[in-house]
Amino acid sequence: MLAHFSQMVSVHSPAFAPIKKVMREFTIQLALGEPCLLYSIMAVASTHWAYALPSDRTRTIAATRCQHKATRIYRQHLQLPIGRDNMDMLITSCILLGMFSFAAEMTSPLDSWVFSDDPVSMNWLSVQCGLRCLLEITKPWMDDSIWNEPFQESSNYEYADDHRMGREDLDPELADLCDITDTTTEETNPYHWPLRMLCPLLHIPRHKCGASRITNFMGRLLPDFVNLLAAKEPRALLIMSYWLALMRTSVDEWWVGPRVTLECRAICMYLEACGDRRIIELLDFPARSCGYKVTS
Repeated sequence: MLAHFSQMVSVHSPAFAPIKKVMREFTIQLALGEPCLLYSIMAVASTHWAYALPSDRTRTIAATRCQHKATRIYRQHLQLPIGRDNMDMLITSCILLGMFSFAAEMTSPLDSWVFSDDPVSMNWLSVQCGLRCLLEITKPWMDDSIWNEPFQESSNYEYADDHRMGREDLDPELADLCDITDTTTEETNPYHWPLRMLCPLLHIPRHKCGASRITNFMGRLLPDFVNLLAAKEPRALLIMSYWLALMRTSVDEWWVGPRVTLECRAICMYLEACGDRRIIELLDFPARSCGYKVTS
């Protein structure tokens, strides 16, 4: 599986090139003395293997076992002190856990969290939010990390940290729907920060948007907004559907496509059934991106 993982990250495609470079040059060597990272690598490699040959049940079983093992060991390590010596192992493991967690196990939009009361069905998103917390803890030593350069590069763009008050440069229809005025801040409105991240992406040509910039969205969501998603709040779901649509049309990676397509369709189905005309009229972009036909 290590050989398969090495082949995966040796693909020199533009998407996530700085991240793949670190994976290619440092990860396997680092994993030789770190069971947490080793199992995380095996989990990603076996998940990709199972994705490539879905008819081979033995590969699916192997992937599931590696995923459970990697997740269990990673959680154990999070209970221990985090410092300069183990930050690279934990950050790398977190990124890999995010990949195989994102890879869809669902076969229908009805498998989505929006049609489930099981909190585990949102794990694919919750895991992504963990990297933000880990980076906050390791910030004092980040200059010494193997991830310092690619993280700086992936966040080096206009509006990367746009925390302005008000609605300037936000999509006016989405801002109106979310009750954002000229005095709104992210402290007073949980939709404000997600829209600050999302709206610039909607106006950049897809070929110039950059995969890392789009995926950064899910890792930078704050707990209040994630809680709204868990509660299936329609406006939060609409914002999420726009991001899923961006992922669907701009990020061509094996672990992305099935998840974003099915989750986006699920949200479109759910929001159409809710019957709020304001929201249904804003569903065109996500619905077109995932092949869902709005009939209301």
